[in-house]
This record gives sequence, C-alpha cells and structure tokens, in this order.
Amino acid sequence: MDDNQVLVFQDSTVTYDQFTTDLAAKLAVKIYQIKKGEMEVSKAQAYRMYGRADVDRWIKKGLIEPSRISPGKTRYKLFELQKLASVKQNYLL
Repeated sequence: MDDNQVLVFQDSTVTYDQFTTDLAAKLAVKIYQIKKGEMEVSKAQAYRMYGRADVDRWIKKGLIEPSRISPGKTRYKLFELQKLASVKQNYLL
C-alpha cells in the first residue's frame, strides 16, 4: 500500500503512514505492559469477561494460575485468559 493513501474512518481521515505509526506505538505500549505484568485482571473481572463456569473450570483443571495474589485479591494475566477462551472446548471428554 502506498504511504500517500488516505484511510477514511467514520470520525476522521488520516494518512496510511500516520495510521501505521499510531498503531505501532499503541502495540508497543501493550507489549510492554504484558511483559511487565500490567495486563492483569481480577478474578471478578475474569468472571464478567469469560463467564464464571469457564474461569472456574480452567482453574480447576490447572490451565491457569494466578499471576499475583494479595490479601483478598487474585489476579490473572489477560493474555492467558484470552488464549484459553479462544480454544474450542470439548465438554464431553
């Protein structure tokens, strides 16, 4: 794609070069946050996002372990939850 092309979004128009630069910057921040463990969610948030039954099943099967436990709070890495949620489950086996 030519860097001079223009992308039209519903709320604004930007050049392709600016779009890719902004996207790369946002991805770099997310990668940094994942490496530093900042992309974590509480157990309650995980329940809301993926359903209590699924999260409890993953914990029971040992597919996910808390990344951090503090008094009254258990936190899980978001990317691990997303990875488990994307796997097709076979509940009959």
